Amino acid sequence: MPLLLCPNCNTSMQTVSRSGVELDMCPSCRGIWMDRGELEKVLGAVRDESDDQGRARQSLEREADAFRRDPQEWVRRHPYDEGRRSYKWDDDDHWKKKKKRFDIFDIFD
Repeated sequence: MPLLLCPNCNTSMQTVSRSGVELDMCPSCRGIWMDRGELEKVLGAVRDESDDQGRARQSLEREADAFRRDPQEWVRRHPYDEGRRSYKWDDDDHWKKKKKRFDIFDIFD
């Protein structure tokens, strides 16, 4: 691999891999340089994340509107769970048990 020099300070750059995209970073000026197509990959990942946040926000707004229209009906449709001490308002039943200590599979996260 050829030695890449930073265009700003002429220091040799390091190659860093983040989210499947290889970036060239200058350790002295902290500048980041990308090859062709790498910016589109980074922006695509950001767009996907913002789409997920938008869907979650819309779901929350729908639930808030339903509660404002008729709070008693909302409470009937969403039973209170004493174990979780909260109302069940979403369809996510997948709750993970909190870990007490380090697990061997933590290295893969």
